[in-house]
Parts: sequence; structure tokens; C-alpha cells
Amino acid sequence: MKKLVLLVLLGVTIISCKKEEKPVKDYLVLTGKIDNFKKRNVTLNGFQFEKKIKFDKKTGSFIDTLKINRNGYYTLVYNTKPIKTINLYLTKTDDTGIVFDYDNPDFINFEGTNKRINSYLHEKQKTWPEILVSANQYFALEEEEFLAKTNEYKDAVTEASISKQLPADFLKKEVKNIDYECLRNLYNYQDYHRTLTGNKDFTVSENFPDPLENFNYSGGDYSTSYFYRAMLETELNNIAKEKNKEGEDLYLTYLETVQTEVTDTIAKNDLLYNSAESSITYTSDLKEFYRKFMAYSTNETHKKEITKDYDLLKTTAKGQPAPKFTNYVNYNGGTTSFDDLLGHGKYLYIDVWATWCAYCKREIPLLKRLEQEYHGKNIEFVSINVDAKGNDEKWKETIQDREMTGIQLMAGDSHLKLEWAQNFLIKGLPRFILIDPEGNIVSPNAPAPSQGERLINMFEELGI
Repeated sequence: MKKLVLLVLLGVTIISCKKEEKPVKDYLVLTGKIDNFKKRNVTLNGFQFEKKIKFDKKTGSFIDTLKINRNGYYTLVYNTKPIKTINLYLTKTDDTGIVFDYDNPDFINFEGTNKRINSYLHEKQKTWPEILVSANQYFALEEEEFLAKTNEYKDAVTEASISKQLPADFLKKEVKNIDYECLRNLYNYQDYHRTLTGNKDFTVSENFPDPLENFNYSGGDYSTSYFYRAMLETELNNIAKEKNKEGEDLYLTYLETVQTEVTDTIAKNDLLYNSAESSITYTSDLKEFYRKFMAYSTNETHKKEITKDYDLLKTTAKGQPAPKFTNYVNYNGGTTSFDDLLGHGKYLYIDVWATWCAYCKREIPLLKRLEQEYHGKNIEFVSINVDAKGNDEKWKETIQDREMTGIQLMAGDSHLKLEWAQNFLIKGLPRFILIDPEGNIVSPNAPAPSQGERLINMFEELGI
């Protein structure tokens, strides 16, 4: 009997102990106190991570519980125009706090295990304008002074990182990150200098350091360094352009380039997805693009998302009936629907544009000239404005100021919200679409007026 009681008590003790065990923490709490801040939220960005965090104006603070996939560099964006940011290093389970004044952000107090690291990153962020002043001034410098300033900046932030007695695992990443930042500046110098100085013939000297010497294309530092990611992506685009033969689809060539050049799985999947997400809507061979993406990527989440885009784009591929819109405001009065434009035996060349889009405005003079050349022929030129709601007057003023011709329609909302535009998966502007006289799609992504010969050849083949 005593043994039985003892066993029962022992069982109760074990159960009690189990109940008292605390769950393993798998999150961090990010808090912030911002004086004189009037926005509704802040945004935290990182590699494959983005989250808006609500700001409480009454308390002047924010708080959020975060689950992050990896320890690493993050950016807290607290203003977008002009952009204002705080660089952070976050680890999966270490709470982090920030206290500062919006009107005087140079002085920030950090709290938490990573306080020393984040204080260093803030000091580093201030070092850029102290030494390099601004990107425009920095890249406009003559070569010798540019290199001297680059070395001065690199020495300053490297010395700061070493002197702060930072954790060894972070310091190892940071020394590499500094190196990639400076390499990327060297990589961009020639092109940026040409743009800023207007000297299109400028070429760096033979003694200029080669930023690609010993550059690792495998992508091993991809998740830990933004500067490495940016440099790798730009270089892969350049390689793809060199490989791409006339008449071939550059978007397909880029997928192939990533597949052959990058061995790191995380880097490869991310590069493939970033490309597919934007370029699947522009490729000239949708079926082959999708096939290659699915063959190259090993990320199942990415595959599901791109499959959704592919299934949608199949409905607006060449030969499919064009999606219809109804009652778009006509500049000349009243409203116009898609069906109103059919039945006249004419092709429709549709320009999807917005008043805020600089590239759209560059096409307008060329579009006007095209309309003059094809006046009276079996084609109608239709411009559909996709400004956000409430921009009617701005739309009318732009038409008047630029003397825009053709049929001018206003959809009344952004292309990112319009069902008609999203049927074509329109992500960037301008977008040109060619429809045949029966209302079927000839090209969901037709050449722009600035692509002259390509567009004219298409018109000629159709007998326009």
C-alpha cells in the first residue's frame, strides 16, 4: 500500500513538473518610442521579410511580436518621402527596443541583447554623409578622389566595427558586408559617373580596381548581405544580356543564367522567384518560361504563387478573348465600354498609362506621331489612364498640356486594383496591348512606340 501511494505521489509530481515547464521562446518583441511622430505605422524590412507595424499615436509607441526565419540585418522604415530608416540587427529570440525623437533622429537609444550591435549600425549609418556627403556628390567625383573617399569610408567603418567589441559571429558577417558595400560602389562608379556628369564616354582607367576579381557567383553570402545580393543580381542581368541572341527572349535567358551560374539554393530560388514575379507577364513565350521556372526552382511556395500567375495569364494569352471593361470615363464626354470600341473592323492599340509615370510620358510624343502615320487605317489608338481615385483633373490637365490624341479614357483606379488590368497582370507602366477587330488578343504585351521597328513589323504582318 505504501508503495502504491508513493507511485501515485511520484506520478502527480511528474505531471506537476510537466505543467510548470515553460514553452521554448521562438519569437522576439520589437518595441519603439518615437517622439513627435505622426504616421500610422512603421515598416520592418529584411531578406524575404516585410511587416507593417501599427503606431499608437496616443502613447507615441509601437510594439509587435515577430517570428523571423534568420538572424540578420533589417531596416525599420519610418518615413517614405523622403525615406528615413534605422538599420537593425535582429536575432530570433532577443527582444529589441528603440527610443528616439522624429525631429532629431541622430540620437537613438537601443535596448536589448543586440544594443551594442545596433548602436554601431547607427553610427555606421551616420558615417556615410559625414565622409561621402551624398550619393550624387560621391559618384560625381573624379576617379582618384572617388577611390580615396571609398577607402576612407571603408577604413572608418571597419575600425568602428572592430573597436566596439562586437560578437564574433556578427563581426565576421559585418566585415564581409562592408567589403561588399565598397565593391558595389566600385561596380557602379562608371555608369553612375557618366549619368551624373553627362560624360557618356567616361571610362575608368586601367588601374581602377576590378570589383569582380574573385567574385563568388555561387550566392553563399546572399542572405546576409544586401550589397552582395544587389551586385549579384545586376551582374547576372549583364551576363544574360551578353548571352541573349537577337530575337531571343531575355527573360528566359535570365532564368537559364541563374540556373547555370548560382549554386546556393537560397540564392537561386530567390533570384528565380524575384525575376518570375515581375517578368512572367512580359515574356514572349509564357509556356516555356513557366516550364523552366518550375524545373529550376525547388521552393514549393514560390512554385504555387507563380502557378497562380501562369494560370491567370493563360486567359489573356495570344488568341484569347480580351477581358472587357465597362463605363470608363471618356475625355470627350460620357463613358466608353470595351464593346463600344468593337464592330468597326479596326485593331485596338491600347496604351495603359498614369500621369505620375515618367516612362509613360516619354512615349506620348512617339504615340502621337504613330497615330498620325496610321490615321484613317484599320487601327484605333486607345489610352487608358490608371491613376488612383480622385485624379480626374490631373488626367485632364495632362491630356491638354501634352495635346494627347486618340481615344482618351480614365479607368478611375490604380492598375493594381482594377480587375481588368489585373487580368493582364499589369505590374509596371506603360503597358501596350494589341486587340484584333473581333476582340481577341493579338499581343498582351505589345511593343511600345519607342520600339519602332518591332512595332511597325507587327503592324505590317497583320496588314494594318
